[in-house]
Amino acid sequence: MPSPVIPVPKGFSFATASAAFKYTTGRDDLALIVSESPAAAAGVFTQNLFQAAPVTVAKAQLAASGGHARAILINAGQANACTGAAGIADCRETLSLVAKATDLSPEEILPASTGVIGARLKMDKWKAVVPTLAENLGQTPAMAAAKAIMTTDSFPKIAWGTLTTEAGEVRVLGMAKGAGMIAPNMATMIGVLLCDAKVGSLWWQEAVAAAADRSFNSITVDGDTSTNDCVLALANGASEVVIDSAEGRQALLAVMVEVCQALAFMLIQDAEGGTKILRIKVQGAASHAEAELAARAVGNSPLVKTAFFGRDAN
Repeated sequence: MPSPVIPVPKGFSFATASAAFKYTTGRDDLALIVSESPAAAAGVFTQNLFQAAPVTVAKAQLAASGGHARAILINAGQANACTGAAGIADCRETLSLVAKATDLSPEEILPASTGVIGARLKMDKWKAVVPTLAENLGQTPAMAAAKAIMTTDSFPKIAWGTLTTEAGEVRVLGMAKGAGMIAPNMATMIGVLLCDAKVGSLWWQEAVAAAADRSFNSITVDGDTSTNDCVLALANGASEVVIDSAEGRQALLAVMVEVCQALAFMLIQDAEGGTKILRIKVQGAASHAEAELAARAVGNSPLVKTAFFGRDAN
């Protein structure tokens, strides 16, 4: 079957490259997503107490910029987690390397990493691969970026949706990676949302958090959160469609939720060792918080998992 035509939001370009951070098969393991203009930027992050260097840096970048960025840089194979101050310095150096090779500034790039925990980044390989990454910018399809961020995933996870307004069409594109250590708390493994609507940065942050809560934060595989979980999102306004009314915001949020839920279902489909997908419905709870507590107790129960795996209630 031919590959589907992916409606990429206007004003975004992609690049991938093979650095052999971990994988020796020649597969791409570095992805760069760039907006042609400054974009409203948002992120939701793991609440794991051991937050990886890229999580710390991305949060600082968003705070310093007031919720604006132009690019997302993701590498697979090296998590840069539990690496201390040296890991943060390494992360910032990768942003400087990419900025020098493109028309970006380091402050405009949001980093994310996934892979092996505990080891520092292989900076010699970063220095060698960045020129190729810059050369490939704009020459790479979105699907290639979704493949480049995979680690133990068995297939790339990408989804999209559109919103038709009187002023024109708005596109939303999402991609994610993850198959294990999945029980998100504020975010997911690695997720990206791109949109070409013009929105306010404060609302964009609220919308991304709300979409994550109704999708990525409602799944679990093994009950474990990761050091690197994050969802990073850019909305650049390239469609020239302004979303500023309550009705428009609600409609755009609905598309974002649909895209995120599609990605979340793919994450569950690809669960390491998984053979069943269960939907848990709670009725009669006094509050949403109580319902979520009950659902997570069931979903993370080894006894429940064993019973369903063996198809034997006993």
